[in-house]
Amino acid sequence: MDNNIVLRIADFHIGLDGRNFCGFVVKSSAFRDFYSGGAPEFMAVEDLPDNSFDGCPGSETLYRIEFEGINCRFGKHGSMLWFTMEDSVEGTRLVLRQEVGDKVVHSTSVLCRPTVTRFALWMAVNMLLVNRKCAAVHSSVNVCNGYAVMCLGESGTGKSTHTRLLRENFPEMFLLNDDSPFVKSCDDGRIMVYGSPWSGKTPCYKQMSFPLKAVIRLSQAPYNKIHRLSPLAAIGAVQPSLPPAFNYAEETSDPAYALVSDIVSSAEFWHLECLPDNAAAQLSYSSIFGSLEKNV
Repeated sequence: MDNNIVLRIADFHIGLDGRNFCGFVVKSSAFRDFYSGGAPEFMAVEDLPDNSFDGCPGSETLYRIEFEGINCRFGKHGSMLWFTMEDSVEGTRLVLRQEVGDKVVHSTSVLCRPTVTRFALWMAVNMLLVNRKCAAVHSSVNVCNGYAVMCLGESGTGKSTHTRLLRENFPEMFLLNDDSPFVKSCDDGRIMVYGSPWSGKTPCYKQMSFPLKAVIRLSQAPYNKIHRLSPLAAIGAVQPSLPPAFNYAEETSDPAYALVSDIVSSAEFWHLECLPDNAAAQLSYSSIFGSLEKNV
């Protein structure tokens, strides 16, 4: 098995060195279109001993989350950021470490179940790219007329349902990613949205990118109503959709806020209170792209 792989994520070349990440990537069809022959600009290297985080005095835990039997912690130790995933199902622990701003994330090489490895690799990529004004944004993204439209909202608010209804009503639309596209603020002022190997429960793994036109913040309601958001409200709409751990350390929150500021300055932001029906899709489409008569 090849223990050295380069992936192209959001036009960045990210090298993987080690059996855990590389073994997972080779077995997963999600990464098939993301292999790159380019030289790596960033690295995720499995060179930490399994006990690398034991007995680390003065380390500060800033954020915790638990899902599917996996206990995750994010924190700081001096100039080092760290992220741990302890799997209560299999009794394994994976550790990520990065010196602030470094182009390398170091990892333990313990073999983990796919759920752990997938999330750890996603986190490593975000740690590498956030200081380059690029991060994953929890959203469902359609593309229409060469532009990306992102739907945001807490889990269960109907992001995937609304993007599906948009595609059913307007066949010129297609799905770019249904869970975790990467968004980058480019030097030329554009905000680009990229497909990624992470797409939730929907297998949509496209090596494609499009400029961002609009962001729709969804909330459930017994009616359909849409309005534009103020810049302040727009910041509040998109900020929670970036990796939440980044809010708890200034070394990651500052570049994340800079990315959010660029997104808000560039794109239209809408709040759609809606039912899960065709009328809601038609309302959001006409608001963003103009009259239905001119676009159907």
